[in-house]
This record gives sequence, structure tokens and C-alpha cells, in this order.
Amino acid sequence: MANNSQWKAQLSAIIREHNEGHAVRDKDISFNTRDARRQALFRMFALLRSLGFHVAPRNLSARHVAVLMSYWTAQPVAGIESGTGGTRPGWPKMPYSAAYIQQQMSFLRAFARWIDKDGMVKAAERYVGDPGMVRRSYCATEDKGWASHGVDVSDKIVQVRLIDRHVAVQLRMMIAYGLRRKEAVMFSPRAAEVPAYALPAAHPPGGRYISFLRIKRGTKGGRLRFAAVRSDDQREALQEAFAIARGPRGHIGRPGLTLKQSLDLFSNVVRQVGLTKKELGVTPHGLRHQFASDLYFDIAHVKASVLDGQTSVDAAAMRDAYRQVARQLGHNRPQISNAYLGSPRVRRDHASQPTEEGRE
Repeated sequence: MANNSQWKAQLSAIIREHNEGHAVRDKDISFNTRDARRQALFRMFALLRSLGFHVAPRNLSARHVAVLMSYWTAQPVAGIESGTGGTRPGWPKMPYSAAYIQQQMSFLRAFARWIDKDGMVKAAERYVGDPGMVRRSYCATEDKGWASHGVDVSDKIVQVRLIDRHVAVQLRMMIAYGLRRKEAVMFSPRAAEVPAYALPAAHPPGGRYISFLRIKRGTKGGRLRFAAVRSDDQREALQEAFAIARGPRGHIGRPGLTLKQSLDLFSNVVRQVGLTKKELGVTPHGLRHQFASDLYFDIAHVKASVLDGQTSVDAAAMRDAYRQVARQLGHNRPQISNAYLGSPRVRRDHASQPTEEGRE
């Protein structure tokens, strides 16, 4: 049919056949990624139809990809825009974020492989005049922690506790161990605590830390990580988690709720105390950023670059600190720390510094 009324069924069939696999590597992906990719693809084809392209999923072409990119980057496209300002009514006035655009292009690239059109989707930079518009920055330029926005963590947790104790404990665990929201809701203290001597042989020695937490439930891709118990604040947060968890496998989510209900409860409660970008300029995820900055200071004894910290003692110490922070956050690549701590700064060797006579 010219209108291709069967496009949803056709698209569903393609997604069912291929969506479990990683876009590049030979491995499965998480349910969340599959769901995000599925929703994004349906959104793209619905958008194309609203713009007058009644394309069948297997007939997606380079022209359609270019139109989608023009939409996401708020650039006019000859032949389909109309209205004031040279753009179609409903066309974005501002481009989407680089992170969003890159994610959508990744989904499109995977879909192109599924329909045997590998290579049709180019790098995002090829579709714009200014590559900076679509180039993600993995270095934080602004701290997202609560403290730098004038939000007192302890005070807010007290406010949350008056509404729901379980959510308050989840927030305490997030700041104490850098947990994500889902990891905190699903955290099971008795199943997680591991003495240093019982760590897997492949894990670095515990050193001065007495115990670690085995964090796996709710992690991205089910990746296991071990978080060191380093301070009294961490131990107190863990003790409170033990106090509300029921039984040897009990978690710190409110009993009787499904995971979705627990996550919704968390979001509702934090909104009630203003923990949103709009009201206070921070979100609960900012606790993970603050954890990273605090851990970095604990290791390197200087503030993070994103907090206008001092230069590190030397390049080796900086690399090791970034590596440790990344591992405690559950990432294998040290460079991920850039997104929390800012661009690494290393102290130049004294001999390489200009002398007073050489300075302008």
C-alpha cells in the first residue's frame, strides 16, 4: 500500500528478530537498552510519517536519516518545511542535546545493519555544519553534586525521612557508596557485605579497608562491582540499611511494592522536597557525582578539576585516582571519571615551568 499501513507490524517483526543483540559486539544487551531502542525506532518512523514520508521500515534510506538529523538539530530541510521562519510548524526551535542525538544515531545505525544497509548511517558530524553541535563531551564542566549547589545532604535526607524512611535510607546509600537510584532501591545489605579477606582473587587487595559491598542488583548490564567501606558515615548508612531490610536477602525498598512501584515512590518523594533541576538545580543522581568528588579528594588529597581543584601531584597519581573512582562507580574505563571529575589536570615538572624572566 502507498500509505504502508502495516509499518508498525513490520517494524515490530524486525525488532523482535534483532533487538537482543549489541549494536557492534557479539553479546546481549540489557532490557532497558532494548526497550529504549524499540521506543526510539517507533518514534522515528512516526516522525517520518508526520513529515510526509510513509516509508516501509526495510525501505529506510539515507534521505530519511538526513531528515531525522535535520529535525534533531533544528536545521531546515528543503521541500518539507513551511510556515514562518522557514521551518514547519512543530519543528524544533533548538537542537536536541548532543548526547540524545548520538544515542538516536546509534539506534539508527543498529537498525540499518538489521535491514542489510550497514554503512548507510554516517557519523553524526557528517550531517551538520558545526560538528560541536553533535559532539558529546565526556568531561564535566559543571559539578552536579548537591554541595556545590548549596543543598545540604543531611537536611534533605531528614526531610525525606519524615515522608518515607525507606527512600531516606536509599538516598543515604547513594551518597555513601555512589549508587544509582535503581541500585539503591534494590540494595540488599546482608547479601552485599563482604569482608576484605573474602574478595575474589582478581580484585585488588583491600588495604586499609575492612570490608566491601558486593553491588550487582540493579547495576547496568548486571555488572558486578565492589565498593569499599571507607568511613564512619558509610558504616552508619550501612547500619541503617541493615535495620530496615527484612531477612537475609531483604532489600531496602519498601516491602510489598514491585520494583516499578518502588522506583516511582522514590521519584515522587524526592520531588516533594524539591530535589529537581527546576527547583533546587540538583537531582538524586547528583549524589553519585558528589560521591565521586569526595572519593577523589580522599585518594588524591586535592579537589576535583570540576571544582576548580589544584593540580595533582603528578600524572601517575592522577591516573590512579581516576581509575579508582571509575571502578568504585562501576566503570572499567578510567576516562569515565572525566564525566564526574572534569578534565584531568596534571602538574608540570618544575623544570618545565617558565622562569620569572621568561614570563610575559
